[in-house]
Amino acid sequence: MGLKRSGNQLSRWLTLPPEALLFLLTVTYVYHTFGLKGEFLMHYIIKKYMLLVEKVSNTVRMSKCFDTDVDIYRSEIHIIQLIGDHCSLYVSEISKHIGVTKGTVSQIVKRLEVKGLAKKSVDAENQTRQQVQLTEKGRIAYRAHCRFHEEKHVDMETFLRSLDAEKLDVIQEFLTHAHEMIEDHF
Repeated sequence: MGLKRSGNQLSRWLTLPPEALLFLLTVTYVYHTFGLKGEFLMHYIIKKYMLLVEKVSNTVRMSKCFDTDVDIYRSEIHIIQLIGDHCSLYVSEISKHIGVTKGTVSQIVKRLEVKGLAKKSVDAENQTRQQVQLTEKGRIAYRAHCRFHEEKHVDMETFLRSLDAEKLDVIQEFLTHAHEMIEDHF
């Protein structure tokens, strides 16, 4: 599994909370540096991974303002990020990008509208489709979120650049399996 063939997947992993990615990289580094193998390391990794998953799932209830006057939750800011990256998207496109139902996306978009961060409009060519765009306040949150990730990812990106291709492949393979494990458990 080469790094060049799956750059999009690696960039998605960089959207993990820094502590999650740092843990995964630390385990990989320890394994490759010290050669710790066997049952002990396997159980240690699984235990730490499950604690990390729990910690990440608890961030759902946390919010930040992202330079606005409203609390923005993790699910909301990542939809803002997605819309901002594309200027505007249909509800169905957002649903496909993040892997949740159109109903779930509609509920989040409704909250964004109430907070003044996004607005929906009916597609002129297809009355059944709703297009979502950011308001000026939404664009402010989008830019603040981009800055937040740029600042938080500098150390991680520096560390990743210091690794050779083999170590990056190991990390990538681990993250792929971890992603599949989460999909199977939730």
